[in-house]
Amino acid sequence: MRKMTMLDYVGEATAVARANIARRDDLVAPLIELCGGSVPRRLLLVASGSSLNACRCAEPFMASCLGDACRVELMTPFAFTYYTPSVGPDDLVLVVTQSGLSTNALEALDCMRSQGLRAVCLTGNVDSDARDHADIVVDYGVGEELVGYVTKGVTTLATFLMLLAARLSGKDERIADIDVALDAADAVREATRSFFECHEKAFTSMRVCYCCGAGPTMGVAAEGALKLGETVHIPAASYEVEEYIHGPNLQLTPAYTVLFFDPGDTASERVQRIWRATREVTDSAFILTPEQGLADDDRALVLPHIAPDTASLAQLPFIQLLSFFASSALGGTKQHPLMRRFKAVASAKTEHFVNYDEDD
Repeated sequence: MRKMTMLDYVGEATAVARANIARRDDLVAPLIELCGGSVPRRLLLVASGSSLNACRCAEPFMASCLGDACRVELMTPFAFTYYTPSVGPDDLVLVVTQSGLSTNALEALDCMRSQGLRAVCLTGNVDSDARDHADIVVDYGVGEELVGYVTKGVTTLATFLMLLAARLSGKDERIADIDVALDAADAVREATRSFFECHEKAFTSMRVCYCCGAGPTMGVAAEGALKLGETVHIPAASYEVEEYIHGPNLQLTPAYTVLFFDPGDTASERVQRIWRATREVTDSAFILTPEQGLADDDRALVLPHIAPDTASLAQLPFIQLLSFFASSALGGTKQHPLMRRFKAVASAKTEHFVNYDEDD
């Protein structure tokens, strides 16, 4: 049987997300029941890596739906375990781990139990080690993804959290905006290959990459920096566009790559201006934008207009495919052999983790 790749899972992601929308009531029911039919005072999402970035992608939409009734906060498992915040009786804390094997997430669940808190795990693998550390395990509907550099999991987790917020707030009409964003994600996916081929020299000679977002696109910018670091093995960082020009831009040379993610809201003009300014230094400055006036610019990938708070969900396929195409062209994602020693000293996964990527 053919081995699945990131490309395959990116191709599956929106279809699985749409199927999850169709069964949304059953999917989010365990968490709705936990809330007793009411809205929690605070929803604390404890996650790391791509799961954290999926939460970042969903957070603007969640905040828009829930408003002042429920404060949405994000925190890493490490911060939760070692610098535990005060958790109140009206708070809902969700520890997220797609594999159910991330050691930091399991430690966060243990930390909750040690304080007499209800340990709730949101995962893509309910039969994982998480079962032994959580009081309640909830499946967010990713299905199978046998690649460590997750893509389908990011899209489905973000969709699940957005569906949860719409359901909790009683704003089911917002689900149509998620559907439209998934349509836009399909359009981005279809356009990315030709965009990569047009700029293959630039994308296969990246040495340092900045990923710049604004508000609703900070999630996709963060995931972009993570994915490029994981797969292409280059220094990559994410910045808010205005923070980027308050120091990090001073490192710019023509050798730098800078990716801009335009949310299509009131900040768009500023995002586009900073992208144009960056092009004065490097030709490898690219933008994803709904600005139709940039359709003829070969360094702009133009996508349909959507609700700005769903922009990260729509733009995710670009960075996922860029990571796959660039790393594949460069020979794969093989890590330095000394990484075996690193993982022997400090591993991010339990002993039950299977490395399907064969890159260590």
